[in-house]
Amino acid sequence: MSLAVLRCSMAVALLVTFLCGGLSAAVTAKQRSAVNTLKRKIRTAERFTAQERYDEASVAITELIREYDELVEQAREEEDLVRLLEPVYSQLLRTHARLELEGVEVPPLRKPSAPGDSSGGAVSFREHVAPILVAKCGRCHVNSARGMFSMATYADLMRGSEAGKVIFEKDDTGSRLIEVIESGDMPRGGLRITPEELATLKAWIREGARYDGPDLQSPLTTFAPDTRGNAPTLEIARPTGQETVSFANDIAPVLAESCAGCHGNGRQNGGQFNLATFEAMLRGGDSGPPLVPRNAEESLIVRKLKGTAGGERMPRGQPPLADEVIAKIATWIDEGAAFDGHDPRANVIEVADLARALRSTHDELSQQRAQLASRNWRLGLPNVDAATNTTKNFLLVGNIGEATLRQYGEQAEDVATRVADLLKVPEDEPLIKGRMTLYVLAGRYDYSEFGKMVEQRELPSQWRGHWRFNVIDAYGAFVPERGGEFSNDVLLGHVIAGTYVASLARDVPRWFAEGAARATAARLEPRDPRVEQWDKQAESVLGTLAEPHDFMAGKLAPEAADLAAYRFVSFVMTRDTRRFRALLQNLRDGQSFENAFLTVYRVPPEQIAPAWARYEATNTRRR
Repeated sequence: MSLAVLRCSMAVALLVTFLCGGLSAAVTAKQRSAVNTLKRKIRTAERFTAQERYDEASVAITELIREYDELVEQAREEEDLVRLLEPVYSQLLRTHARLELEGVEVPPLRKPSAPGDSSGGAVSFREHVAPILVAKCGRCHVNSARGMFSMATYADLMRGSEAGKVIFEKDDTGSRLIEVIESGDMPRGGLRITPEELATLKAWIREGARYDGPDLQSPLTTFAPDTRGNAPTLEIARPTGQETVSFANDIAPVLAESCAGCHGNGRQNGGQFNLATFEAMLRGGDSGPPLVPRNAEESLIVRKLKGTAGGERMPRGQPPLADEVIAKIATWIDEGAAFDGHDPRANVIEVADLARALRSTHDELSQQRAQLASRNWRLGLPNVDAATNTTKNFLLVGNIGEATLRQYGEQAEDVATRVADLLKVPEDEPLIKGRMTLYVLAGRYDYSEFGKMVEQRELPSQWRGHWRFNVIDAYGAFVPERGGEFSNDVLLGHVIAGTYVASLARDVPRWFAEGAARATAARLEPRDPRVEQWDKQAESVLGTLAEPHDFMAGKLAPEAADLAAYRFVSFVMTRDTRRFRALLQNLRDGQSFENAFLTVYRVPPEQIAPAWARYEATNTRRR
């Protein structure tokens, strides 16, 4: 085909498309200006409504709708203008609905419709009405037929109840459905129909209560798939810095203490409402979302706590929350219901404990960890008595006798001094805020039971000790060597260094903290049999890596990943000690691990891994 023929064909195709309505004119500058003017006038009408200046609001919105209708008519020929008007319609609908509820006479409001849409902007049952009915009435009248009234299908809805029809086409004021909503009698269970939703239902009825679904017997849940009757899960808002109430510090402790018994830790008593995590809380239960961000008065959780939502006041079976506590929850919601914890999927008890740990002093956190240590010991070895010993940096708990425990306390302090020197820990601050607990266990069986009961895992058979840190708790657990097979300095150095490095920043990867732990311990006693064993085992692990950074990405078994991390961090630590110490200082100064590493090395750790792998391969051949 020649170029001329091709151009002619394209022109004809474009012309046909245009004549068939496939192309629409672009929005003009005049139309954009008119839309912007509407938005400004809507804000004026909103202000009059909020101030209860209804006469002025009526005049303002009547003029608004006249100008809006002119654009809606133009939009029937211009698809781009429809898209421009849709947010205006949503914004205008809110004020229109509120004025209707106050008895203010306002003109009808049309929804903008696209070219070729024969509905004239009519309210759609499947798109607009069914989702409201499923979300707000679904538990009682969609999933079941409480009061002998079912909304499971459009046909059921229009059939009504035993008392008669609930919807009369084109008569919203005479329809029983609207009457019970406006009276506040329905929906029950603490839910509310918003003014916008009520306006949509009334408009649909006025327009004839038309059905636009595929089949009169189609379940309403096919138009709004959330069959539990919930609205969509709310988005997680993040703090702006202007909030006066903190979820982690102020709200999570209340939920953990007063609500978790019925609605937490997998329990969903009371309408399938789970408060175990922030994410689950936003999901809501059978009665819908528990809160409306920036509107505490409309939020179900506040009304349930106040006893104004129908049904039992919450928390069930307990004294009501103090007024100041409820007021704090309300303020948090009015400020946006932001989540300032570490993980919205974490249990609210953990969120509360972590926030308390972060704001505690060294001595306060030491006391909290001492209580945790006592509970952990009773959980791990319930029938074994433990001795305790407190030193400058450690709380030691063990079943090896008080005198021996004191000796290990002295040895731990000596090792801590050497670790601090190697890692250049500032002398004017505690090694680890809140002290570190050292569980000194008499034998391998006790160590294994500790892992099973406290950490809910099987500890690798080759382990004699390990560390854990999560701000709330910081500890090492180990079985000391008494036969001289290897040095306890290496064992202590490993758990102390790992805990210290992990404590420097919230996002320190475990591979880096564990690698630094073993690398530091190896520098304490380079010829210790355990260190030599690590080196020998690491050589076989390195030969299995598909990519040099696989150990960073969780692609290896735990012990294999730890051995690879040990050799990688040893490489980074010894090749340029100055840079490694600068990295640790950046972490102490509050930088994230990612930023701290990039600041010092200019590339992320995975880009250093290939150079390390080449170094390891060369040294292996030499050996």
